[in-house]
Amino acid sequence: MGARPVPRPCTDFDSYFDQRARRFARFYRNEPISRMLGRGPILDRLRLTVDQIIGLRARHVLDVGCGSGVLIPPLAERGIRVTGLDPAPAMLQLAVKIAARYPGLAEVQQGRWEDLREEDAHDVAVALGVFDYVDQPAVLLAHLGRAAPRVIASFPGPGLRLELRKVRYGAHGVQVRPYPFTDFGHLAAAAGLQVAEVVPLGRAGHLVQFRRETRQPP
Repeated sequence: MGARPVPRPCTDFDSYFDQRARRFARFYRNEPISRMLGRGPILDRLRLTVDQIIGLRARHVLDVGCGSGVLIPPLAERGIRVTGLDPAPAMLQLAVKIAARYPGLAEVQQGRWEDLREEDAHDVAVALGVFDYVDQPAVLLAHLGRAAPRVIASFPGPGLRLELRKVRYGAHGVQVRPYPFTDFGHLAAAAGLQVAEVVPLGRAGHLVQFRRETRQPP
């Protein structure tokens, strides 16, 4: 038997997730194993996000950092259009296959959140597992808030779990940042939004829904 191939080194966000696309996608395929491995919160946040989108009666959702396209089936099967955006080619390959099952209801594009220029093109903008890795979270949130009047995003909380992720990801040049509960109001204000709802995800952090500021009459 030949020697195992040595993985290519990866030193930044894009290459890290590009090389591990199938590994991350597997977390959503077998719930018992994923929960045993401590990945239950990503399944919980996905379901909570779908529930919130349905509750908002959204018809078109922008999924920034869509990964392998896990948000597409539960929404498209309810007639909700999904546009996915992700920078990692390997993630996009997986997402394209899923989107192909829902013609007219799902499409995916390669790109970064910095490329977003749309205004009010969607009902809800989603970013799950994205704010973990950005240096300018308020700028990202402002981009999402221009694309849609409602934003749903996940944020990792501080603690041992986050510190271990910092070490693991940092070895590959990927930085991870925590978000204490007190950050959300400041972050929303900096992006011109308001916090509409905060849902705890246990040790994994929070799922937060934002909305545009409503101006009070003079």
